[in-house]
Amino acid sequence: MQSWLQNRWTSLCLLVIAIGALMLFLYGFFPLKYHSGTLAHMDDLPNFIDGVSIDGHEVYNSGENTVILMVIDGLRYDFATEEYMPYTGQLLKNKSACIYVSVAEPPTVTMPRIKSPERKKEKAQWRRTINFWRDIFAMMTGSVSTFADVALNFGAPAVRGDSVLRVAASRGRRSIMYGDDTWLRLFPGLWAEYDGTTSFYVTDYTEVDNNVTRHLDKVLTPDENKKPTFDFLVLHYLGLDHIGHLEGARSPMIKPKLLEMDGVVKKIFTAMQTWDRAGTLIVCGDHGMRDAGGHGGASPAELLVPLVLARTPDFVCPHSKGPGPTVAQVDVAPSVAWLLNAPIPGESVGRMLPALLPSDSRQHLYLLHVLAAHNARQGVPTNAEFYKQFQRAQTQFAHYLATGQKSAAKIAKDFYEESLEAMSRYLSEQTVDLDMFAIGIAVFLLYFIAVTLLCVTLYSLQPEHSRKTSTGHHHRSTAGSFLAFIIVLFICSTTLVISCFITETKSQFCSFNSAWILVFGLTACVITMVYFITKTAIENTRDLTILKDLNLIDYLLIFGTVFHSWSFFGTSFIEEEHMTWYFFWNTLMLFILLRTVVVVLMYLGKMFVGATEVQEKPELHKRMDINIGLLPKWVLLIALHRYLKTMNQTGDRWLFLPDTADWLNAPENAVFLQAHLVVGTLLTLIICLWNVRCMNNVMHMHTAFTVLATGCILCYRISTKALDSPFDYIQSWDPVNIVNLFWGLLIAQFVFEILTYVGIFRSCGVNSLKTQSNKKFVYNKPKAKTEDYFYDPLAEEPWNLEEVKLSLACSISHLMLNYLMLIVILLMRPHNVIMVPSVYITCMLTSKCVNHKLLDTRPGRDTEIVDTLSQVLVHLWIGQVFFFYQGNSNSLASVDLGAGYVGLREYSAWRVALRMGLHAYGGPAVAGAALFARLAAAPSWHRYLQALWQTTNVLALHRVYAVSLYCIVTIFFRHHLYVWTVFSPKLLYDFVATVFTTQALTSIAQIVGLTHFTSWLAKTLTYKSKL
Repeated sequence: MQSWLQNRWTSLCLLVIAIGALMLFLYGFFPLKYHSGTLAHMDDLPNFIDGVSIDGHEVYNSGENTVILMVIDGLRYDFATEEYMPYTGQLLKNKSACIYVSVAEPPTVTMPRIKSPERKKEKAQWRRTINFWRDIFAMMTGSVSTFADVALNFGAPAVRGDSVLRVAASRGRRSIMYGDDTWLRLFPGLWAEYDGTTSFYVTDYTEVDNNVTRHLDKVLTPDENKKPTFDFLVLHYLGLDHIGHLEGARSPMIKPKLLEMDGVVKKIFTAMQTWDRAGTLIVCGDHGMRDAGGHGGASPAELLVPLVLARTPDFVCPHSKGPGPTVAQVDVAPSVAWLLNAPIPGESVGRMLPALLPSDSRQHLYLLHVLAAHNARQGVPTNAEFYKQFQRAQTQFAHYLATGQKSAAKIAKDFYEESLEAMSRYLSEQTVDLDMFAIGIAVFLLYFIAVTLLCVTLYSLQPEHSRKTSTGHHHRSTAGSFLAFIIVLFICSTTLVISCFITETKSQFCSFNSAWILVFGLTACVITMVYFITKTAIENTRDLTILKDLNLIDYLLIFGTVFHSWSFFGTSFIEEEHMTWYFFWNTLMLFILLRTVVVVLMYLGKMFVGATEVQEKPELHKRMDINIGLLPKWVLLIALHRYLKTMNQTGDRWLFLPDTADWLNAPENAVFLQAHLVVGTLLTLIICLWNVRCMNNVMHMHTAFTVLATGCILCYRISTKALDSPFDYIQSWDPVNIVNLFWGLLIAQFVFEILTYVGIFRSCGVNSLKTQSNKKFVYNKPKAKTEDYFYDPLAEEPWNLEEVKLSLACSISHLMLNYLMLIVILLMRPHNVIMVPSVYITCMLTSKCVNHKLLDTRPGRDTEIVDTLSQVLVHLWIGQVFFFYQGNSNSLASVDLGAGYVGLREYSAWRVALRMGLHAYGGPAVAGAALFARLAAAPSWHRYLQALWQTTNVLALHRVYAVSLYCIVTIFFRHHLYVWTVFSPKLLYDFVATVFTTQALTSIAQIVGLTHFTSWLAKTLTYKSKL
């Protein structure tokens, strides 16, 4: 078991296991809805009711109908009044129309008041996509989607499963769509005619609606037989929602827009009256809006929307004046399907809109029976009371068909309505039914792994001599260790099995089928392995005196990192997490500034009075010179961060406020935006060229590769019209080809670097051995041997392999840092490009300022371990701060889709996801790469591996600790009003951060492995003696 503890990649393996546990948690917290994918058919209509025959095709016939669904984005309930929509109000007053209170499906994900054109495009599409998956999905399929459906189907080409449009198409109905083109992406190939309006600009609230209304005169005009030319028409208006985001729900522009929509209702209803066919107009909102204009929560103003139903001819609303019954969005699907004489969509759980139920008792009851029987086939428990009520209703309906008794019909109607309401509620709730057993197992695993990583980290922070002493006292035979492992594994497995039976859970984890039995077994093995690692670490952790060297800044870093995760028990601290990191970072910068000033002033005071300490310690003078030089740089860095903080407003509360990016993206400030872009790109180029000094720059090839790659980035900006250029022909270049060339240059540079270390390019070029004072890229034998020298090939290595391996690790680490900076500035928005060199500058200056030897007045102490700890934590902080500087937040609305398609011609899931993730976590990625590049500057290969081991342990511990605690937060608030809009997105962000951390540590492990492989290959093929 000691080998597991001492292995430098144990923490990486535990982090991978933690990802598995987190996936189990996500499975339990976000249950995936099963989509059968089968279409409903008219043949599915029942022809027997409890043994009594009935012609289903004859009774399930609503006649010839034309349906118009008018969706007004952001229409909340109090807008549908005579004050705002007088014609609609008059229809309701005359009972020519009915109004219902429709409940939108949360989350409705807000898109805040984003003003800059470059930033709002993909954010608007993300907002609309989620709205469709929650609201329009419910209307068209009759079923409720889960949060996992929204997340996993983002970017998907089409909605899976059955829908009104599919069943209508199967019946030969002609469907037309005018409005938001998201309909076309989610329901492709189902429209006879369409005109999708692409509105990525929230400031556009006029043209986006005019593009819909301009088709009405043509499409509403009937043919020569006074028949409409379509069966189902969808109109989706976005202008009202855009006004809400710009000005709020009380804006003076709201009323004119609602009057415009009221005019559209009048135009449609007037045209319907001229048709020689029954027409049905359904006017509804997909969601409402807060007074501030957003719609990301679950308040009544956001969830309660009107649903107005108007019909011609001779329609009289059966309800009394005022708001009608409350209906759900899922009720639209079966209602529209019935009007189109199409079967109910296969996964629908909705009911019929009350005003559409036929007056004929036989037809009325049959329609209720079809709905109830449809819901009953979707896995409702047969022992439930509502299912028994359905059977009673069926019996009474059959009795009515046989005898014609009105009393039986009335009883059947009441029973059907009761059972339908209960079944619909049950099936809707099933989509959010949490698997608490799987969640409990996942949380237990996460916390156990977190405790293990804490023990492993503390063990690694011991002085090296203490670790060797502690491990020498514990010896256990291999057979004994294996037997102990088997015993504990048996105990864990038995405990899990007993827990499954005692809790009587319905969790798939305890189903013991072929797939889940593997998960069950792996869980038991993981618990056993983690137990032994923890036990061994506790037994061998004896000396933590090195932690006494922690200073005030170290304690601040540790306290802030630990406390930050606990802050999430407050909802506002999740939405405004950036404020927490800004406060921590500002405090740290103030601490460093004050401490540096105090140290410098104390030194100057001692020097002024002629203290002997100053005269006897010349190294103190050297350190003070460095401190004095850092002081103005640190002040400038504080000013830089003050500027970067204003670049992008993020969070939720103050998101509507203008920021620097808004100003830069204004058309009149295009010159300043382009200057921002050029300065950020050139600064990144200078930093990359500076890092080239750590590589084997034979013939200055790395310099050439770096300059060419930067040139590709600038050409890409020119070709995408983000940057003006006197060379107009560059604008005609294909951006995809430019990006492909960029990737090719990066790959070629990496291959070249590896070949130089193997030895192929060792002796060519201008970088001769004479100019290479340290010969770090040359394999050498000892130049001389004394007479008493004895070389044992089994005991020592005569070649300088460790020196070359360290040089290769340093080279690749800096190459990885350069790659990340170049890739991130390629993916960044132009105004954010300045972030990349700022991350590097911050890392370099902060690393010097938290160096213990620089501020320590007691020379000669070994502060390597505490230095590593402080460096890791401060780079974590820098990464998090820049994550929010960039404009990211814990809302899915801040995901930048544009970055996912840079250099792509078509959708590719893994490429889009990788680009989007790298763009979102560009700040943490560059900060992490800078940390590992700094570690590679260690004086020896052994010390590099030790620092790498400790760093990996701390990073893995931080990530698992943060995820474990947040999982508890989400469980605690699982019934909170904002569970889907606040807590769930943050959980997905944490999952992505954990995956990227694992990927980063895996890359470092690959670098170490590559150094060993390259050294072996060089030793085998290209060794040349220098004796």
